[in-house]
Amino acid sequence: MKRLLYLPAVLTCMALLLAACGKSSSFQLKGELSDGGSDPILVVYDDPVSKTDTIFPQKGKFTYSFTPDTLHLFRLLSDSGYTIPVFANASWKVRIKGSFSQPEIKGDGPNGEYGSFLETVRNLSAEESVQQAEAFIRSHPQSYLSAYLIDRYFAQTAHPDLDKIRQLIHPLEGSIKDTRILVDLLEDLPGEQEKPQTHLGFYSVKTRKGTYVSWNTSAPYSLTLVNFWASWDSRSRTIHDELYGLTKEFKPDEFRVVNISLDYSRKDWEKACHKDSTQWIESCDQKGWESSLVRQQAIKRLPATLLVDKNRKILATNLYGEALKEEALRLIQEARQRAASTQKKK
Repeated sequence: MKRLLYLPAVLTCMALLLAACGKSSSFQLKGELSDGGSDPILVVYDDPVSKTDTIFPQKGKFTYSFTPDTLHLFRLLSDSGYTIPVFANASWKVRIKGSFSQPEIKGDGPNGEYGSFLETVRNLSAEESVQQAEAFIRSHPQSYLSAYLIDRYFAQTAHPDLDKIRQLIHPLEGSIKDTRILVDLLEDLPGEQEKPQTHLGFYSVKTRKGTYVSWNTSAPYSLTLVNFWASWDSRSRTIHDELYGLTKEFKPDEFRVVNISLDYSRKDWEKACHKDSTQWIESCDQKGWESSLVRQQAIKRLPATLLVDKNRKILATNLYGEALKEEALRLIQEARQRAASTQKKK
């Protein structure tokens, strides 16, 4: 009978252990962003799978949790185009304060490392930030953050140094090299014999209204972003949606986006489209990978973008998010200065 006296205590301990195990397996993100308000925050998963989710904050505050079976990388995306990367694994906890443009990040795993990195580069120039990123990558070959920094600071630039990227990836541990973000990056790098195209070919695409839009060198746009996407490709669809907000950052005669869809179904394509304007053009011929512009520009994977000037010169490829915004702002500011100088001479 004495043994039975211990049974309730044993059961209680087992229950507590099970509860603790359940609690420890959950990832939790808590945020308080001053510029967040109550606008929905898009959650974009990059690794190991591509998918999206949505957070609905209350006055900038939110809690987001799930039970990951492996390490995940996702980004919080604001309406203004700012992104915050988050690394999630079982039992990890992360807290984000400040704002989307200047987040303060504390937490387990690479999250704490990234928070410290942001503090280090907070007041540095772009060139100095790149140097700090390289220093971190070389001294942390086992960190998942190194994979993210390679993509952010060395791949997402107007003129990526392919040799530098390969040099930075080579000494990383095998598990980091196998991350989706680096596997995709390596597949996107051109081979030794491949020469990148320097100019966009002439094109003529059909809009939803049935009218044709052709390349016109006399068009007033300083920059044109040709965006290749498809409703069936979650990552390119997310970027497509991000770009729609970016057009609002520039004047109508400075920047436009020409979206070339690889959809085979007109219904699926139209369901995923945004409202057309002079700065936003949607086009799809339902030919998928056989579309003339896709073949002309040798597009092999999605997502894909080409940033082009008035003379059809390709200024940058595969830029997204903040890297695209920064480069477009820089180029447009240069165009404004040239226009002002020309006007002053007259």
